[in-house]
Amino acid sequence: FQTWQCHNKTANDFVFISSSSLIATAGFSSDNRNICLWDTLVSPTNSLVHAFICHDSGATVLAYAPKHQLLISGGRKGFTCIIDLRLKQQQQLLQSHDSPVKAIAVDPTEEYFVTGSAE
Repeated sequence: FQTWQCHNKTANDFVFISSSSLIATAGFSSDNRNICLWDTLVSPTNSLVHAFICHDSGATVLAYAPKHQLLISGGRKGFTCIIDLRLKQQQQLLQSHDSPVKAIAVDPTEEYFVTGSAE
């Protein structure tokens, strides 16, 4: 259907945001824009809605909490980033593990999330 150059080194994960037309991607880009939001309904040249600079060595995994409109990402250095999509800004950066974050799960009430690593 469409092809994008999401990240210029690697793309590792993606999640749908609220609807099937908005997608968040996690990867590794040389400019540190390692979390990106894409709108599939606009032209490919304008489809990048917003890019977040976090996870200086790349993002590995994403989870979306729709009720709170939070995007939770894990990085290659063990950090977890919480992004408020309403404000389009990073809320917290937590040192979760000493090795890459490989999995994130959000409980159904969105009160808690759990991360898993390569350790």
